[in-house]
Amino acid sequence: MYYSEEIIEQIGALARDLTPIRDIAFILDLNEDYLRQAIADKHSAVRSAYFKNKAQTRLSLRRQELELAKVGSPLAVQQSMSYVRDMNVDEDM
Repeated sequence: MYYSEEIIEQIGALARDLTPIRDIAFILDLNEDYLRQAIADKHSAVRSAYFKNKAQTRLSLRRQELELAKVGSPLAVQQSMSYVRDMNVDEDM
């Protein structure tokens, strides 16, 4: 299925807001199955927009968490350690 640049940008913006695929399809009046196929396709611009924007939000949240950890938030310190574990697992692959 073809997705216009405008729709791809909207998909990316919704992914940046951590909107689930099902909701993105509903909001943009897209077929959920086709959208999921496009996101699963490693060469798709839709996939790139979806994951890039989602990753940017995750990065922003991690940065905020690290700032809280630096000022002594015990929960933030604990969460930051899980980020380190996730990185170590990712590096081992």
